[in-house]
Amino acid sequence: MARYWLRLVGAVALTTLSALIVFILLYPVLFAVLTSLVRGQSLVTDPAQILATGISLEHYLKAVSDPRFINATVLSLLVAVTNIVFALVVITPAAYAFSRFKFPGRDALLVAYLVLNQVGGGFGVAAVIALYVMLLKLNQIGVPVIGNPVVLAAIYTAGAVPFQTWMVKNYLDALPREIDESAFIDGASWRQIIFDVVLPASKPTMIVIALFAFMGAWGEFIIANFLRIETLAAYVYETATSQTIFWSDFAARTIIFAIPIIAIYVFTQKYIGEAMRYGAGKL
Repeated sequence: MARYWLRLVGAVALTTLSALIVFILLYPVLFAVLTSLVRGQSLVTDPAQILATGISLEHYLKAVSDPRFINATVLSLLVAVTNIVFALVVITPAAYAFSRFKFPGRDALLVAYLVLNQVGGGFGVAAVIALYVMLLKLNQIGVPVIGNPVVLAAIYTAGAVPFQTWMVKNYLDALPREIDESAFIDGASWRQIIFDVVLPASKPTMIVIALFAFMGAWGEFIIANFLRIETLAAYVYETATSQTIFWSDFAARTIIFAIPIIAIYVFTQKYIGEAMRYGAGKL
């Protein structure tokens, strides 16, 4: 009986703690939603303000009818989809090579990938500055990098290579080699083995690659600003740093901006968990 009550108290305590954490995380989101729904331009600091002004969708309607917002959304989707294609085409063969073959420098390169994935802070800032200088030099000699969404997607893919190559490589390590060998005996080329055999067998980790590629392209705005490409993230950031901030309009744009990421997480949880368990969990 004592053990039963101990488990009950523990379950209640953990449930209460979980509810408190969820409330703390959703508290700012609640006020962002209220700010986006309030009439006029006002930063809601008290839910009672909604009762005084009433609720309206005017800020959402204003956002979706704004040509700049629409163009930025379309451009963000273009960059995100291009980034997904680049990531799948580059990372899948690289991870397959690391998983299936032994070659000089393999282990050193894997360690370098891991180090590059973990290093941030000042090194990351220095890397961004160096990248910006290089892009300016390339543009000066006639290479069209400034304002080019394909170049932006390629940069995002390059930044994702270390972590995602590690993740996919570890996932492929768990796949039986007999799958590859059977396809090779049947006369399949390396391209067919990687993209027609291994890739379908690695559906969860491919979905996670696509998810990370989409998130990276959708949420990044610093490099997009460097390249003078007005993605949705760059546009939303610009509206938050102008001299006059229209808080309700900004909140509505932010909520719309977050919806795709939330939807993707909701519909791909199963695949994320499986890929992380077999892939990233072994890093």
